[in-house]
Amino acid sequence: MEDTKRDLGGRGEDVAVRYLKKKGYKVIERNYRCLWGEVDLVARDKGTLVFIEIKARTSSGFGLPQEAVDIFKQRKLIQVAKAYMAEHHLTEAISTRFDVVAVQLIPSGPEIELIKDAFQVG
Repeated sequence: MEDTKRDLGGRGEDVAVRYLKKKGYKVIERNYRCLWGEVDLVARDKGTLVFIEIKARTSSGFGLPQEAVDIFKQRKLIQVAKAYMAEHHLTEAISTRFDVVAVQLIPSGPEIELIKDAFQVG
């Protein structure tokens, strides 16, 4: 039975969260939503506020998971991050970055790639 897109995303997020916690990230919020869209995770990595997009695939038939974070998705994530910071009264002086976690859910076990500072704000 094939996973639905939502099931696959949820499984990928769960795998990514466990992985990031082992790496020392402190998860602040999952699936933050606003008018501009959604970001999968908001976390702290030492003194940096990190907005994290998680992409999961069961095969590379449609390309690598991280390839789905194109320029349009990046722009949307930047808008969501700005909304999050405004809502939480955070100044732009704090250190922020955007990470992408690519998860390949394959039969031999998940393969995870963390891409720190995957893209920059304009």
